[in-house]
Amino acid sequence: MSILDLPPMPDDADPILAPGLLRALGVTRPADPDFQASIDGGFTESFEDFCNRISKERQ
Repeated sequence: MSILDLPPMPDDADPILAPGLLRALGVTRPADPDFQASIDGGFTESFEDFCNRISKERQ
């Protein structure tokens, strides 16, 4: 099966964005306020914090 075998997307469908695509293109979006509050409150770690943490665990 190739991508050519897939049916076309409906005209009213939301666009699909690959993770990191917007950043690679230099497009920034404001963070979701609830997610940012979760990071600020220490309930969720950012992707960068996660990468730093697992890098330290592997050393």
